[in-house]
Amino acid sequence: MKKITFILMCVAALALVSCGGNSNKKADSGKEASVKASEAVDLGLSVKWAKTNLGAKTPSDPGNFYAWGETKSKKDFSDETYAFKDGYKYKKYTTDDNEASSGTADKLIVLQGEDDAATAALGNGWRMPTRAEAMELFTKCTFSYDKPGLVTVTGPNGNSIDFPKTGYYYGTSLKEENYPWCWTSSMALQVGTPADCEDALEWHDRRRGDVMRFGHTDCYSFPRENGFPIRPVKE
Repeated sequence: MKKITFILMCVAALALVSCGGNSNKKADSGKEASVKASEAVDLGLSVKWAKTNLGAKTPSDPGNFYAWGETKSKKDFSDETYAFKDGYKYKKYTTDDNEASSGTADKLIVLQGEDDAATAALGNGWRMPTRAEAMELFTKCTFSYDKPGLVTVTGPNGNSIDFPKTGYYYGTSLKEENYPWCWTSSMALQVGTPADCEDALEWHDRRRGDVMRFGHTDCYSFPRENGFPIRPVKE
């Protein structure tokens, strides 16, 4: 009789643990969904900005690094590892027929959703900011450097987000770690103005993407194969 009672008690205990485990899993899932929902911070701009970099757990975490147009992070950001490069030509995102591996330029100057790391990782309306949205952040917000390792950006409505000092990858080497950097989804602009070119598309540098650089609160062009963090935005 004592043996049967002991067995029944063990079964009940196992059932209780099992139920408790499922309950905790659901609570964790709900909490995760809640955190993701609150990551879209309204700064009073045309888009909402994520609270953290893509792949980061906290605002001070640099998150993952990506080449422009690649949706997976990696460790080697060299010319040879770049997904859209075919020797000296480009498989996608080029305005010059002579530099297109297919022989015909696709004229794409903004990343499509399938090549947007933020969209691939988060979905649900998230994407990388365009150059125009990055410049809106720079021109309409105020910047504070009071927090160690962070730049605080405060929007017109008083809400703020922090950008960590991350540096960027050139090959396997981390460079300029004293500044926050983030890719935009826009192909870089050439020096000059569209009026200097016969074709407005020639104003874009197919070899480079536009990067947000906070030391100068401006966008600056970098080779597309370099590795930078990403700060997602949402409509």
